Amino acid sequence: MESEQKLPRELIRIERRLEDVLQPITPPAAFVRELQGRLDQEMVKKHKTRKVKNNLLIAGGVLGAAALLITVIRALTSWEKIAASIAKYLPRMGKREQAASI
Repeated sequence: MESEQKLPRELIRIERRLEDVLQPITPPAAFVRELQGRLDQEMVKKHKTRKVKNNLLIAGGVLGAAALLITVIRALTSWEKIAASIAKYLPRMGKREQAASI
């Protein structure tokens, strides 16, 4: 009722006239079956597409997490190499400071 009050009177008059003139019909059963079959095929296609997208997202997430994990493990296990390079660098710094003070 509210929508009828918002519409101009001319539109309401046209709508009522169309309701009187146009009578609903029942579509043929063959048409309904064929349309339902096409709609079902489209839904199957969309479902498969969505499933593929979701699987790709999951695979990407797993690969990304694995790469991150490998990077973290390599960084943590190579601390000995980092410490050795720092130990080699520190004596050079001491020699530079001695050379500068002379």
